[in-house]
Amino acid sequence: MLTNFEIILVTFALLTFLVILYFFFKSFLTRKLMQNTISDVQPMLFDDEIQKVDNFKQELIILNLISMDKSNYDPNQILTLLKNLGAKYTNGFFGYYDISDKEIFRIASGINPGLLEAETKTYILLLAMDLYKTINPTKAFETMLQVATEIAEKIDATICDESRGPISKQMIEHLRSKAQEASIYQTTQPIFQNER
Repeated sequence: MLTNFEIILVTFALLTFLVILYFFFKSFLTRKLMQNTISDVQPMLFDDEIQKVDNFKQELIILNLISMDKSNYDPNQILTLLKNLGAKYTNGFFGYYDISDKEIFRIASGINPGLLEAETKTYILLLAMDLYKTINPTKAFETMLQVATEIAEKIDATICDESRGPISKQMIEHLRSKAQEASIYQTTQPIFQNER
């Protein structure tokens, strides 16, 4: 029969062994986990437009159009409405384009995977714009807000912010100021590039 001292000694040895194993494998497990999480995360909405690291600047503005009674929209009605409002269908998303055929913003389903197709069942439409990919961010935001308002009136939806809460006048002004900051950045950017 083991004495109390022997039980404490065996427990201490086992604990020491487990601590050594933990420190030995900790760096391996942490590094593996970090590599997986960084490489596995890709935003689906803008994944077809990979940017170079040296000029990467992104500022997304997202509006959600949520059905007032949380019932799914009629997919055919949504597709017809978007086409009538001048949106172009590309790769499962609808987009609005400027005169030079550069994308202003996209419209997608707010429920994963985000594609808008004839069989899509969704009660959330998501409008997303990257301010630094548009030629005139201020005008682009106003266009997006106008289209969101038109769609919301036609399908009885509430315009919501990124966190899917009803959008306030203060939030609209905040987003408008973000668009203005992006416009200022774009106008000053060539100056800074010439100084390099």
